[in-house]
Amino acid sequence: MRFERASAVVLFSVWVMAARAAAQAPSPTGNLYGTALDAQGHSVIGVTVALTGSGAVQTAQTGANGDFHFLNLSPGAYAVRLDRTGFETVRRDVTVVLGKSSVISITMPVAGAVEDVTVHGDAPALDNRKIQTGATFGQKELESIPTTRDPWAILRQVPGVLIETVNVGGNPHARQPLFVGKGAHPDQNSYNLDGVAISLGGISPLFFDFDSLSDIEVATGGSDPSLATPGVTINLVTKRGTNRLKGSARVLYTGGAGWDFGIEAGGSPWKDHLWVWGAAARNSYLGHTFFSNTGEAVRSQETLEHWNAKLNAQLLPDNALALTYTDFKRLNLGLASPDFSRASTGDNVRPGKSYRVEDSQVLSARLFASLYVSYVTAVSTAKPEGGIDEQAEQDIDLIWQRSYWSRRFRDSQQSTGTSASAFFDTGGLRHELKFGFGFRHTRSDEALSWPGDGLVGYAFYRQVGITRRQDQKSEVNHYFAFFGDTVQAGNLTLNFGARFDYQQGRNLAASVPANPVFPELLPAVQYDGDSNYPITRRQIQPRVGATYALGRHRTLLRASYSRFADQLSSTPVRFISAFPDIAALYYSWNDANGNDRVERDEVNLSDPQGFVGVDPNDPGSSASVNRIASGFEPPVTDEYILQVERQIASDLSGSVSYTYRKSRNPLFFDLIGTSADSYRYLGNATGTFTDGAGFVVNFSEPYYGLTDPPPVGTELRNRPDANETYEGVELQLLKSFSHGWMARLSASFNDWRQHVGPRAIFNPNNETPGTNANGPTGEGVINSKWQFNVSGMVALPLGIEAGLNLFGRQGFSIPYWVEVVTGDSNFNRPGIQIGQATRYRAPDLYDLDLQIAKVFRIGSLTVTPQIACFNLLDSRTVLQRDGFVGTYDPQETPDFRKNESFNAPIEALSKRVFRGGVRIEF
Repeated sequence: MRFERASAVVLFSVWVMAARAAAQAPSPTGNLYGTALDAQGHSVIGVTVALTGSGAVQTAQTGANGDFHFLNLSPGAYAVRLDRTGFETVRRDVTVVLGKSSVISITMPVAGAVEDVTVHGDAPALDNRKIQTGATFGQKELESIPTTRDPWAILRQVPGVLIETVNVGGNPHARQPLFVGKGAHPDQNSYNLDGVAISLGGISPLFFDFDSLSDIEVATGGSDPSLATPGVTINLVTKRGTNRLKGSARVLYTGGAGWDFGIEAGGSPWKDHLWVWGAAARNSYLGHTFFSNTGEAVRSQETLEHWNAKLNAQLLPDNALALTYTDFKRLNLGLASPDFSRASTGDNVRPGKSYRVEDSQVLSARLFASLYVSYVTAVSTAKPEGGIDEQAEQDIDLIWQRSYWSRRFRDSQQSTGTSASAFFDTGGLRHELKFGFGFRHTRSDEALSWPGDGLVGYAFYRQVGITRRQDQKSEVNHYFAFFGDTVQAGNLTLNFGARFDYQQGRNLAASVPANPVFPELLPAVQYDGDSNYPITRRQIQPRVGATYALGRHRTLLRASYSRFADQLSSTPVRFISAFPDIAALYYSWNDANGNDRVERDEVNLSDPQGFVGVDPNDPGSSASVNRIASGFEPPVTDEYILQVERQIASDLSGSVSYTYRKSRNPLFFDLIGTSADSYRYLGNATGTFTDGAGFVVNFSEPYYGLTDPPPVGTELRNRPDANETYEGVELQLLKSFSHGWMARLSASFNDWRQHVGPRAIFNPNNETPGTNANGPTGEGVINSKWQFNVSGMVALPLGIEAGLNLFGRQGFSIPYWVEVVTGDSNFNRPGIQIGQATRYRAPDLYDLDLQIAKVFRIGSLTVTPQIACFNLLDSRTVLQRDGFVGTYDPQETPDFRKNESFNAPIEALSKRVFRGGVRIEF
């Protein structure tokens, strides 16, 4: 008792020292819970339990209920040994899975057998502590299923997750796509590397070497209080060294993508105490040639380099230390599109690093704690090939010439956190209390500017932009804490918990120089930064769940309720900075000497044509032109889940889940001080158009103009009388690897809707993506009603292994829209959506991938040549089309001018691709 009190004091002291610590993200480990029983099913007390596997041997004693547990285990295979006087020694093999609890019951026969007993017995019981939905992928599955070898290929297999594009064979231009999960917006997705959050606004600052990953866990919802967002949470776990020296090397070549080289290895320089692991990889993608609309060929080339290392130490019996290092560099030369000449294409350099230290301590049989510190930094630099001294111009054919804007972005994140688990009993109830709290600090710097003298010519519109660079510096602090209690009473398990988040963001001091040609119009500005935190959020999010086990825990019935509040990123903070955009004033331009360059005396200052990111009446002001509405709150999502999970056989399980979500306080951007009464009806844009292949649409859409001059800036507010709902059914069937094969089947039916009432309409123009689309940034097009994925691997005779992956989903919506020339000087070219966002859809999509490998064993080496085919059926399904139908101008005859590329495919499934190579394991 004294030791436990002292341990509690020590733990409390650690928390005080970690007052700026971050609550633990989803753990990079798994847990093992067990019960020792006699032949009559009674608990056996005082059994010595030894666990062997990754790391040193761990021991525990069974308590009053015959229970034992081992926490924070690296995923993998383990062996459990039970010893007690009067009983036979029993051994049991068990697999620990990332982010889950392996639950086993072991019967101990009375003494009398000549030899020890190895128990195979029934399948491990289902995890009645599990309180989240999603999927977990182990190393065997990552290696055997044909994929493009990136986390987003794995996400495609998770029910309820929809990705904006489909990568075939590893095309680098399809990397890190947007994705949504169960009606949550992309900016709420969270990437975690070895259990530490690294994402910024739903985007990962790092790329990953696939062979360096041992496991991937994806959570899409649930009442686990450590889940921070309503979005998809991805936990990527890197490999570690073990007592045995082992590793692998690979050389792979993909047609249309390029070479993939890599090596990884780990071992133990001090057995049972110290383990090291390291990896290096390089992906040299094939170059891609783009042709501009004028026929100029532009070459693009990308390479990725990775370095990873991990050190694990167990210098004391009850203490485990882990140090992780990740280094990544992406080099992309010649980023291009049909609207860019060679000189205007960009070169992007993107390095990033991650450091993490974690220490775990078993304070007693009933108390466990861990503490981690991490630092992540990433830099992205984009420069035009034409340099930063040449003036940029968009020519009469709308092709960018000579140069383009340049950008430098730096993100740094510091996190430290502590968490603990405590076990105790109250009467006949068994409790596992988990709690933690901490801190995460994010600093973001972004500089963006047009080249040369900051003058940009638009020949087609006979317009010039006079610009001043953008320079944003911001920081976001995130304090949060969680607690949860898992209470077991017979076949019933209850989970109670809550999460508290305190977030604050502000802009830091920055300055911008004047436009060198027109300093009187755009003078230099010094911004002192925010003296306090203009954005502050405090949210309490309750979580509760219940699980009931039927029979011998082969069937579990689950129900849960959770509240999620959107996490703060730097985007709304920078929105209210002094420099939210590149400041620009637009005037008419007459290229008098015909040299396609803007000169001062060619700018008609008496004919202003617009502005962006600056108050034209006070261009030297350091006050932001944008603002956040009073009473602004983060969007909040209430989630309800019902689930049935069944252990069908020792290696086969299935589940059916139903999820309902309702999100309130959606974000909305609107012109400051305007409402529906600020607009007047101007007419209807009408017309009939066809794409030349028989696709015809008739439209008649109303359009409106402002009654008063437009305000200078934009306001971020919560949209009243509006909400979003999601209903979904998820099916999963998992056959783990045994008897030479494994398989996974997943499917989901999704209904994600936006509900907009009369009070939610501020601008009556149904601007694309339309009031019926989901979200303000257009991700509403990622909204298939159904999807499925089937994957598996089978070991055939002669050492041949065959793997396949079949994916299908409903085609995404195609929003069509028409540009309207209203003739209104205040609001003269809105883009009006035609009908609802989901009125038209791309064709349904199916993709079949196949991989064949042959295993050769040469001494201690395993050599595996392999060949994979992606998009085996060679379907060229159209994924998206050009939805711009043309321009409606009632002042001209005819009043409708068709867009010649209307309905042309702008993205299609890549053609059939082959990947071949060899993997060597030792």
